Amino acid sequence: MRLRFLLSILLAWFAVEQASFGSAFSIRELGVRAQGMGGAFTAVADDASAIFFNPAGIAFQDGLQLEMDSLVVVGLFRFFPSITPPGTIVPEKGYHGSISPKFIPVGNLYLTKKINDRMTFGLGAFAPFGLAANFTNFNDGDPARGKYPGRFAGTRARLEVFWLQPTIAFKLSPNSSVAVGPAFIHTHLFYEQSILSPYDDGKTFGREVAEQLFPGQNPAEAARSIARLLPEGRFRLAGTANSAGVNLGYLYRHPGTHTNIGLSYRSGTAHHLKGKASFAFTDDSAIAPFLPESQTIEDLFPTQDAAGLFQTPATYNIGIANTALPGTTLAMDVTFQDYHRFRALPINFTQTSGTATPPERKIEFDFRNSVVVMAGIEKRMGEDMAVRAGFVFDHTPVPDKSTGPLFPDSSRFSLTLGASKRKGNTEFSVFYQAMNMVARTTNVTENNNQFTNGLYDNFVHLAGVGLRMYIGN
Repeated sequence: MRLRFLLSILLAWFAVEQASFGSAFSIRELGVRAQGMGGAFTAVADDASAIFFNPAGIAFQDGLQLEMDSLVVVGLFRFFPSITPPGTIVPEKGYHGSISPKFIPVGNLYLTKKINDRMTFGLGAFAPFGLAANFTNFNDGDPARGKYPGRFAGTRARLEVFWLQPTIAFKLSPNSSVAVGPAFIHTHLFYEQSILSPYDDGKTFGREVAEQLFPGQNPAEAARSIARLLPEGRFRLAGTANSAGVNLGYLYRHPGTHTNIGLSYRSGTAHHLKGKASFAFTDDSAIAPFLPESQTIEDLFPTQDAAGLFQTPATYNIGIANTALPGTTLAMDVTFQDYHRFRALPINFTQTSGTATPPERKIEFDFRNSVVVMAGIEKRMGEDMAVRAGFVFDHTPVPDKSTGPLFPDSSRFSLTLGASKRKGNTEFSVFYQAMNMVARTTNVTENNNQFTNGLYDNFVHLAGVGLRMYIGN
C-alpha cells in the first residue's frame, strides 16, 4: 500500500511538471523551504530537497521522508522596439511576451530513506532547466503591420529537461558526508520562428533560386525581387533526447563554530535531439506564377526528420551556513554555470536534395558564463513554526546579440519570503519571490534586420507551496 501511494504521487507530479522561464533557461526554485531563504541551501541541505541542492545533506537525515513542492511562475515581459519595418503598428504598452501560458506550474518530488548509520538512499525527480517563451501575438494571415516584428528571430520556444536521480550518500565521519547521484535525463524541445523575411533569409533563399526563376539576371537584384514576392513562412522543430548526468555533493559540519560548508556539482549535458521539422506558409504568394508547375513553396520545404544538439551547462555551488544565533540559520551561496557551452543550436535536415532545406541550420547564441549570489535567513518561532527571507543577484548569461523573443533576459535582483508550519509528522511550507529584471536596451547592428533591438522591461512573480512528510519512524 505504501508503494502504491508513493507511485501515485510520482505519477501525479509528472502530470503537472512543465517548464519555467529562469535566467536563460536555468531553474533553481526547486525547494519551497530553500527558496524562502533565497535558494542559499548548499550548506543547509537538511530536508529532502538536498537531493537537488547538495545531495550529501541527506546523509544526516533520519527515517523515511517524502517532499513535494510546486511552483507557479507569472512572467511579465515587455519589449519596445527601437527599429521596426515601415508601417508597423507598435502597441502602446509594447509587445507582451507572456501570451500563453500565463501561469506556468513547476513540480518536483524528493524521497529519502536512511539505510543504516552511515548510508542514506534518495530519489529525486525535478527539472533544473526549462523555458516557456511566447511572443506570438498574431495569426499567419494577419497583416504584417500588426505582427510582432522580431518574429523572424523566433516566436515560441518550450524546453523541458527532466532529471530522475537516484542518490547514495555516505557519512565519512560524524560531521562530514559525500554523495553521488547518477541521473537519467529526458529532454523535450519545441522551437518556432517565422521564416523568409524579405530583409534577411528571404534574400538568401532568393539567391539560391535566382538562376532558376530569372535566368540571365543579376543574382543579387533578382534575390531582392524574389524576397519581396515570397509568402511568409513558419518553421517548427520538435525533438526529444535521452542522456545521462551526475550530481555530486560534499558537506562538512563544524560543531564548535556551528558552521556548515557545502559543495555540489551538477554535470553539463549534450542532448542529441531527434524529431521533426515542419514548415507552413501563408496563401498570399506572389512568387507562385514564377515557379514551375511541378514545384511549389511547400514542395521546396517538406516536413522531414531532423536532429539537433542542445547543450545545458554544468553547475558548481559553494555554500556556508551558521546556526550560532539561537533558533537562527544564516546562509550564503555562490553558483557558477558554464553557459559558454551553449554556443549554438545546430539543426540538421534529412531532405536536402531538390529542396530548399540546407544540410544544417545553425542558430547562434554565444552565451557567456553566469554567476548567482544568494543569501538567506531562517528564524524558528518555537518548535513548529519558522519564517524566512532571502536575497538573490543573478548575472544573466545572455549577451546583447542573443537578447530577443526566446531570451528577453537581463540580470536581476530578487527578494524572497517564506514560512513553514509543522503538525505531527507533516510540514507545510510557502514562499513568494519578487524578481526584478534590470531594464535592458540593446543596439546590435547585426540584429537590425531582425528588429530585436530595443528596450526589454521585465518582472516576474514566483510563488510556491511544499509538503514534507515523515513516514514511519
